[in-house]
Amino acid sequence: MPYQSTHEFESTPYSTALEYDASNNPIYVGTAPQGSAKSAAAWQIRKLTYDASNNVTDVQYAGGSTAHNLVWNSRASYSYT
Repeated sequence: MPYQSTHEFESTPYSTALEYDASNNPIYVGTAPQGSAKSAAAWQIRKLTYDASNNVTDVQYAGGSTAHNLVWNSRASYSYT
């Protein structure tokens, strides 16, 4: 189940959404301007990869971009680089 919290970057408040794997590690991390719907193209989405010791080994961006222009609800369908 995704988790959502609020934090601030510079002067714009952002929301953060997380999805966890079976080991309770966050695998998808999304940020968007506060109030953005998870169905809106307003999200930056990162995918985390772990080693056997549950250490993060890779952080990849959906579509290879850091822009806030993706849909959180579509996170599993994006390619990550």
